[in-house]
Amino acid sequence: MTGPSHVAKSWDDRILRTAIMFLVFAGALWLGGSVYRAMIANELFIAGSLEFDPNIRPAQEQTLYQLIFASSIVVLISYAVTLISAIIVLWRIPLKIKENGWLLMASLLVFVFVPVEIFTAWLDIHFFWLWDWTTDTVAAQGPQAFLDVQTELRKTISHRIGALAGLPVMAALCYITAAIVVIWQPMRRNTETEVHHDTETE
Repeated sequence: MTGPSHVAKSWDDRILRTAIMFLVFAGALWLGGSVYRAMIANELFIAGSLEFDPNIRPAQEQTLYQLIFASSIVVLISYAVTLISAIIVLWRIPLKIKENGWLLMASLLVFVFVPVEIFTAWLDIHFFWLWDWTTDTVAAQGPQAFLDVQTELRKTISHRIGALAGLPVMAALCYITAAIVVIWQPMRRNTETEVHHDTETE
């Protein structure tokens, strides 16, 4: 059965509706968290460059690293949920790609950057290990221990922000474009109008 009742039944699929709910909330948290993390990271550098601000104090720098650490955890978890939810939605959604070009476009804009996200996630995890070890060392040896690993922390953060020659920034723009495409839904084929036209022709 491929009529309207089949489509309605498919949209009532609990798995699909749950996946859409997780996709929306996790996606918003992921994109919002990414922007928040970028704003925090920019406080470490001189505006328009990847040179660290010489006026920043060690205590301030530690606080910024802690905020980056916390926000990165949120970003990684929400991205994983978003990706899994998107796969489930594409698997269960009662729409045909050939009749909904917007769905194909949005999917490509999101999934083409999965390798980029996996690579940058690995860099984030490397920072997690380094920062966790740093906090333990500072707690055991005092604030002076932070200065011993400051260079390595800065190197790791700089590498993360400048990774893949700006591809993560391009990916973020594509994600925003994908969200706009889903809302606007261009290249959508109006099957009801075509069926009505074919009926009148006959």
